[in-house]
Amino acid sequence: MLKAICLGRVSYEIDLVVDKIPEEGSINEFFDKKGSLGGTIGIIGYCLARWGINSAVACVIGNDVNGTRIRKIFDKMHIDTRYIEPSYDNDTSISIVQINKSNRKHTITNLSDKYISLKKCDFDFTPDLICVDGYDTVQAKNLLERFPHCLSVLDASLITTPVMELLKKVKYAVCTQEFAESVTNTRIDFQEVSTLVDVYQKLKKKYLKTEFVITLGERGALYCINNQIKISPSLKVNVVDTHGCGTIFRAAFAHTLANGGDIEKAVKIGCIAAGLTATKVGATEAAPSLEEIKNFYEQNY
Repeated sequence: MLKAICLGRVSYEIDLVVDKIPEEGSINEFFDKKGSLGGTIGIIGYCLARWGINSAVACVIGNDVNGTRIRKIFDKMHIDTRYIEPSYDNDTSISIVQINKSNRKHTITNLSDKYISLKKCDFDFTPDLICVDGYDTVQAKNLLERFPHCLSVLDASLITTPVMELLKKVKYAVCTQEFAESVTNTRIDFQEVSTLVDVYQKLKKKYLKTEFVITLGERGALYCINNQIKISPSLKVNVVDTHGCGTIFRAAFAHTLANGGDIEKAVKIGCIAAGLTATKVGATEAAPSLEEIKNFYEQNY
């Protein structure tokens, strides 16, 4: 069985479906709430395990009730938690996601004391896949340098200097449109195709050894194969909630690459997984099964 290490931020997520976002100065009570796993790395680790990859998650979480809830979710999915370090001084991060029923937009509030880096990065196995985010960049760098030939995927969303340095270490970087525009100092204009090409080429010029995918929200994702820059469109679905779509895209993208798929198939699978996720509330709760994803791919490609 393939083995993966997922290193970075993990949080406990609370999803609230509301008729409208509360107004400033108002007092609101919510009884219909759903608690689940949050944080890009937590969700990716969960999905990889659900889809058949033996996953280990490395992170720091608080020694509190939400940390216990996260561990229970991981244990249920048979995720290796030996590399999770408890913090006795800081609480587990909480993400409160308010989903507006009327316009399907979401508002996220992250409650964190501060991000605590792992004290060590000592794994007793060689992974087939490494997934990292932009939070614990010191240990992510150590991990990537320890296994330089391993397939690696970076969630490039945080626009920071340490993340820019990680771009030099990973095989693949899945970045947001905002990240790509910031790094290249070029704004994408969807009426001018040349701007999409320009952004991609500037990324490649800065980081020659890294393969890039740029997520474009409802427009899909941009990638390059055989020297051709392409966009894989997003699914046309009845959208309920989109807040977990980007993370599920990254999970499905990494899973496909680990199982031998090329970047084109990985992006298409990622778009499928993200689209199916958007039809339900949540991230892990809404993530489609591997069978659902494969069936859609086979029927449409």
